[in-house]
Amino acid sequence: MEGQATAGRRILLQDRISNASLGHTARLLLFVTSRSSTMGSVSTSSVMDIFNLLKACCSQSCNYIMTYGGTFSSLASEVGQLKDKSSDVKRGVEAATRDGMTPRSEVLGWLSSVQDMEGEAESIERKYNQKIKCLCSFPLNVCSAYRLRNRAEAALATIRELKQSVEFTKLADNLNLIRSIKMPTNKTIGMDKVFEELLRHAKDDSLSVIGIHGMGGVGKTALLRRFNNDFPSETEADVVIFLELSIDYKLEEVQKSLFDRLSLTWKDEVTHRDRATKLFRVLSTLKFILLLDNLWEPLNYQVVGIPLPAPPSKCKIIFTSRTEDTCSHMGTEKMIKMECLEQEAAWNLFRNSARMDVIDADKNIRIKARDLHKECGGLPAALIVLAQAMAPKKTWEEWIHALTIMKDTPHQLPGMTKTVFSILKLSYDRLSSDNLRVCASYGALFKKGSWIDKFDIRDLWIGEGIFDNADNICDSTQQTQFLLGILHAASLTVRVHDDYFTMHPMTRAMILWVQRECGKKENKWLVRDRERVEEAPAAEKWRDAERIALVWNQIRDLPEAPECPNLIFLNLHVNKFLRKIPNGFFLHMPHLKILDLRDTSIRELPVSIGNLVQLHYLSLCETRITSLPKEMAALVNLKYLSLESMKYLRNIPDRLISGLRELQWLDMGDSYSGWREGQTWEGGVSFEEMESLKRLKFIGITVSTFAALQNLCDSPRLAAFTHWLHIKGCPDLTTFNLPSMNFHAETMPRVIHIELHAMSELEEVVIGNRKHILPSLQELRLSSLPKAKLVWRARFPNALCELEIEDCRALDRLIKLEEEANGSGERVITIFPHLHTMVLRRLPELKSLSDGE
Repeated sequence: MEGQATAGRRILLQDRISNASLGHTARLLLFVTSRSSTMGSVSTSSVMDIFNLLKACCSQSCNYIMTYGGTFSSLASEVGQLKDKSSDVKRGVEAATRDGMTPRSEVLGWLSSVQDMEGEAESIERKYNQKIKCLCSFPLNVCSAYRLRNRAEAALATIRELKQSVEFTKLADNLNLIRSIKMPTNKTIGMDKVFEELLRHAKDDSLSVIGIHGMGGVGKTALLRRFNNDFPSETEADVVIFLELSIDYKLEEVQKSLFDRLSLTWKDEVTHRDRATKLFRVLSTLKFILLLDNLWEPLNYQVVGIPLPAPPSKCKIIFTSRTEDTCSHMGTEKMIKMECLEQEAAWNLFRNSARMDVIDADKNIRIKARDLHKECGGLPAALIVLAQAMAPKKTWEEWIHALTIMKDTPHQLPGMTKTVFSILKLSYDRLSSDNLRVCASYGALFKKGSWIDKFDIRDLWIGEGIFDNADNICDSTQQTQFLLGILHAASLTVRVHDDYFTMHPMTRAMILWVQRECGKKENKWLVRDRERVEEAPAAEKWRDAERIALVWNQIRDLPEAPECPNLIFLNLHVNKFLRKIPNGFFLHMPHLKILDLRDTSIRELPVSIGNLVQLHYLSLCETRITSLPKEMAALVNLKYLSLESMKYLRNIPDRLISGLRELQWLDMGDSYSGWREGQTWEGGVSFEEMESLKRLKFIGITVSTFAALQNLCDSPRLAAFTHWLHIKGCPDLTTFNLPSMNFHAETMPRVIHIELHAMSELEEVVIGNRKHILPSLQELRLSSLPKAKLVWRARFPNALCELEIEDCRALDRLIKLEEEANGSGERVITIFPHLHTMVLRRLPELKSLSDGE
């Protein structure tokens, strides 16, 4: 029984010790002691058990007491670290919120948990600090201290979990953004091909910036709006932004539009740079597609705050512009040129733009409708306006009248001025100078749709004074090409060939409308080109005219003495039936600057030509004039005089040429050749007279004697500025060496055209030397040389582009090489490296092109 009692007491003691605090242990010690005194002596084993249990209990209790304060210190430390991480997250969330982003739920939940734990830690710390403690910082109230430590350890575990879960992939989402906004758009009939091209490039991750350019009214906005409406469903982009820019947009305007679209808060007091920083930060987090419509000037991405996507990228910047230059300055990786619609597509757009039941009902109207829609040149804006204007027209007569209006005065049709001309006029108005606007206007002086020769334009622009500082014909041609390039890039002209361009019919009509003071003065520009006009406009119409172009017509008579106080341009080119100009015709044209009488049948100029003291340009090419009137010497401001191909010209009065002191360009190729030779004073123009022209830079000349050729070569000034050389006759010449002792080709560095013609005794033409000669020679023409054969030396002109040989009946081989061998005995020669045109006519003995293998 005693053993059982002892065992029972041991179990009871273990149970109490294992479940008691230090206070319970102390009471247990008193309980055992008191029981021992009442029960008498206790066995040694029982005492040892009690002693071992008390020893274990005291060891745990001492450890508990010693580590009690450290728990609360760890709690304070962990809370501090958690607060630091929480501050970082809060700053990121606040920045994202300012940028219009929405914090993610998991982030907000984490911050809420952190806030709760901060409160819990503060509560624990406050209660701990309120406890009365002994010397070892252990509270005297053992029971409450035990419960407080349990709270602290639980809080410590939660805080550590929060610290471990703080690594978020994203703090906020763009849930407030509308991914795309549908835009109203016009019909895009006929644009499927270019739309597919745009889609293909937009899906190409290697392309980030795409530019679309084309003339006004061609449908760039409609194409971009269609893309805005259709493309978002095919892309992973977070947002598609469509901005339509004003013509003279401001930086603040662009930034404000982007802020509104991205739902960002706009503050007026914020600087442009800070706004750009904010936009850059927001857009850098997004897969964006930015569509910019109507861009006239290059947009500085950095200044606005638009990140430039670096390929490969899903981000895209796509914009439309009138000018190709804008595309180039925007860092465009792909340019898309929008052309006008082809004929069938244009017809479909015309028919579908208004109710056209009458077209289907009446065959005659349908024929006229087809003719009418062609006048628009495939320009969608014009087709739509024309269709709407013609929708209510039910009779054939109305359609005929509309066709007449469209040909002559299209601005009279409803909507044409506001919807088409005003749009096209923007490109014209925004040219950088008045000179460029004058250049562009010249395209309207030619027939609708005609190909315009850049060399003809060059000559007219010289007369107009567009450029006055060219030293040679290459410079003037390059300047012409440069200016045409600006007009092409501005979508005002269209390049159709290296040497030709054209102008869209609606652009031409717009310029005529502008020059006629928006249709108020129809006679200000009188243009009747290739219309088979037989009568010149009545004299009263000439009074208001500034420019008159009556080209390629059948005019026989001109007004006797028209009053033309404002006339500056008169072109009567190719009027074959015009044989006489009235004596008083030029009496009242005080401001005339440009006069073109080319290819008319006039036989003389009236003496009133001397009244044109402001004349800058005069072309008499291919006329039948035999003698120039001495009154021409009064043309003291003349810069350009062309007497080319005047085969009947025999007489130029003495001192007439020297009186033209402003002359820069004098072309007498295939024309006058009666040069005064030696010291004789009988007849003809002397080279000394031409040398007196200090501003002369371009010379085209014809010589018919060997002496005249020698005199030309011996004149350093004339030879240096000779660009066209025509040699004919020379009856005593049997061999022509180019160069030779008598023909110093090195004195003619600018010559670009040489022609040998009608030299009946010439037997051999030797071209070339052991050194390079005639570096600028581009055209060589040989004609009517019945005995001549050709010999080419190894170093002949290698810039030759055109070779024409005609009626040289003794020529058996085109290329006869002079014997000249290299070290191995082989002849080495490079034949015409730049030749692109060769014309061979009437060569009956020609057997082969070369004497080589």
